[in-house]
Amino acid sequence: MIVLSGRYAICQDNYFPEVGDTLYILVDRAPEYLDLDKYQHRPTWDISTVKAPYLRPIVPLNPTTTPHAEHFPGANYALHMDDRTIHFYKREGRELYLMGQFGMYIYDQFIPVPVRFNFPFIVNFPSGEHRQEWNYSSQAVVEFPTSLFLPVNMAKLPVKADSMRVIINMERRTTEDGQGFLKYEIITDEASRYYTIEEYGYRALLKVGNKPWQDFSTYIDKVEAFGSPLRYRYDFFIPDSGVPISTVWINPHTRQPDMVKYWVRAYLDRFNRPVQHTDPDIYAFPNPAIGYVHIELSNLKPGSYRIALFNFLAQEVFQMPVEVNSDETVRIDITEFDKGPYLYALIDQYGRRMITKRLTILKP
Repeated sequence: MIVLSGRYAICQDNYFPEVGDTLYILVDRAPEYLDLDKYQHRPTWDISTVKAPYLRPIVPLNPTTTPHAEHFPGANYALHMDDRTIHFYKREGRELYLMGQFGMYIYDQFIPVPVRFNFPFIVNFPSGEHRQEWNYSSQAVVEFPTSLFLPVNMAKLPVKADSMRVIINMERRTTEDGQGFLKYEIITDEASRYYTIEEYGYRALLKVGNKPWQDFSTYIDKVEAFGSPLRYRYDFFIPDSGVPISTVWINPHTRQPDMVKYWVRAYLDRFNRPVQHTDPDIYAFPNPAIGYVHIELSNLKPGSYRIALFNFLAQEVFQMPVEVNSDETVRIDITEFDKGPYLYALIDQYGRRMITKRLTILKP
């Protein structure tokens, strides 16, 4: 899932990317026509149909001097991920154990808070054997002032509280389920596939003033707040890399791919494709859309913007204010919109329409 530039792109024998490297991933958030359900001897798993509008950076950091490192004593490896979170690891030889991360998402909003697991768990498997299984249980307790919430998300809490505490329980099982070939873009790599199931349980406690913490878990839509409690994915590894060359997230209900991140280093090098795009851009997915649509904002300067939808008569039918600090993705409920062609636009704080693109809305 990683594209490397700089020193690591030249020195490919490094098992882990190091500080000074810049990593890039390509992300398809609405993949179609992937061919992954193959279990015969040495199959070819085909993800060459994926489409990714943007390259997203991942940056290795110094784990002792990077901001927020004090929350993760003992960490000796860190990555600033493409979703703004910073992951802290314990590296033991060629094995990598996740200790936790700084930052999490609640109601699709980034919350700058440390998430430290009480039991680190392995995230790569350099000595794995066929059908070997790894099982881990871990817990994290997160606490922060509710003033960090945007007003629209503060209103979703059942009471007007001053602080929130989230208790996260995670059960994780990974199985080495096959060896074969991964086809992506025009490249095919010999790879091992690992299947991971994660199950999350959340308790949400709120505190008002000096009163004791109260458990409001039953009054909060935990799927809306924290996402699906079940998360399935495939990780594809090659022998000379400590990070996966591709990760595919699977919807636990439909068993269809939800998102793909993939590594196309050889493809980029071979055709001298630029390793990043710097022009501001927006991208809607899925498109056509049913029920909801995500708008991905890329390479924007920090500031205040609006996302607007226009019908075929060029009448504005929806707008959403967005505060941008880095690359962002917003979700829009379109269940009440009529089917048909629309335009979606990015508007700056002065009311100027910066980018306009087409969107098609369908009905089930």
